[in-house]
Amino acid sequence: MPSAPLKITKFVCLVFARMVFFGAVLASSHSLAQNSNRSDNEDLVDFETKPIGSISLVIGRAFVSSEGKGPERLRTGDLLVEGDQIRTESSGHVHVRFLDDAVLSVRPNSELHIETYRFDAERPDLSTVKLNLIQGTARTVSGEAAKTAKERYRLNTPIAAIGVRGTDFLVSTTSQSLMALVNDGAIVVAPFSAQCQFEGTGPCSLNAVELDGEAMQAIEFDLGMTAPRLTPLLTREPNLEQSQSLAGGLAARAQSILTEDAPQAARSGQGDEASTKEVVAESLTSLKLGDNAKTQAPYSTGFTPEERSQASELKGRQLVWGRFAEGKGNLERLTLPLSEAAQGRKVTVGGNFEYFLFRPEQNEAEVSRGLGEIGFSLTRAQAYFKVGDLVTPVAVSGGELLMDFNKNAFQTSLDLYHMQLGSANFEADGRIYGGGYFHSRNDESRIVGAVSLDGLESGYFFDFFNWDGLVQGITIWDAGR
Repeated sequence: MPSAPLKITKFVCLVFARMVFFGAVLASSHSLAQNSNRSDNEDLVDFETKPIGSISLVIGRAFVSSEGKGPERLRTGDLLVEGDQIRTESSGHVHVRFLDDAVLSVRPNSELHIETYRFDAERPDLSTVKLNLIQGTARTVSGEAAKTAKERYRLNTPIAAIGVRGTDFLVSTTSQSLMALVNDGAIVVAPFSAQCQFEGTGPCSLNAVELDGEAMQAIEFDLGMTAPRLTPLLTREPNLEQSQSLAGGLAARAQSILTEDAPQAARSGQGDEASTKEVVAESLTSLKLGDNAKTQAPYSTGFTPEERSQASELKGRQLVWGRFAEGKGNLERLTLPLSEAAQGRKVTVGGNFEYFLFRPEQNEAEVSRGLGEIGFSLTRAQAYFKVGDLVTPVAVSGGELLMDFNKNAFQTSLDLYHMQLGSANFEADGRIYGGGYFHSRNDESRIVGAVSLDGLESGYFFDFFNWDGLVQGITIWDAGR
């Protein structure tokens, strides 16, 4: 046991609830559908040979080991059975779809054991699911089994047990520490003890901490703690090992992010179907740019530069947007690689696991007193439209941002234009929090942003549903005074 609690990665990632258009691919299987309906004489079924799910996506090098069999290379469409163990290398990334429509994403440098997966289609409340995340990072979107048999679902890590409340959550673990985020629903994390055995199922109660998707918090735990703790998403210190573990999608702050991880990925394009059930933003390389996006964008009359901004120009501002890996490729105009954006700055907020806003900070992050009411002028913006796995550019042609620090409230609007789909408008309002962070969300839109500590600059990430798809983007503003 370490002499002092381990430092957990400082990262920011506002987890958006109920996000759709997840941009990943599922490969359906008739054999799975047939097996999911078999419930007669269920007690006689050999669960070690009955398929429980299939591999819907493989990126890079990933392997599966079964009892009595050595590791075999995983490929899209492969079937899984109870007892299988998935292992990914540094370039590996795997999506699994189970019989009950649960979705599992195993990120790079991870190992996960499917210890028990017994779904009863006729009596889902009698189902039992137990997964062991041996190391690395995984994300799960609950299926029918976890939703109806919460007391019979467990995800174990080396140091703690995780139960669910009908959930979409992500966890990253080592042998000595873990961190978990919730996108939707809630999780319960408890350390192993005499009352919470590794061999058990369901959530534990002793020294347990619960986190729901509405909180701007994460759960962290290490062997130096008695119980897990909730911690704001905005106050962490960097740690190289945990950062690399999260680099598969939950991007972290600072130069420890591996920018070479995602560009090496090459996904299979056979039998692909876009699905809103798949995991959010799992791999940016899974997004296909539309023909117009590859060569042009409707930026000449808007606030988006026609060419990518020079790094020296972007670094000349207080607020700098950093991107995970290659971002949106040719659509990137205002972003730097995370390693560059983090130089001399600290991360403030993040959007969609892809973009992170950095600013200079000394000691505590507190905005200047007496800022009052400030009207901001839009300086730069970039936006894009996503439907399924197709991405096309959107021009931002105007906008307003008013921040009232006396009332701790903000309101904003953007005018947008798509070459084929026409005009759209984005509007949002909400609360300003301590440290100059602001956010709001509803079923149709989300926004998360921050101001510089002197109140002279602001920036935010936004997304909203329009044109039967999802519009997303980032902005930079200057105080008009």
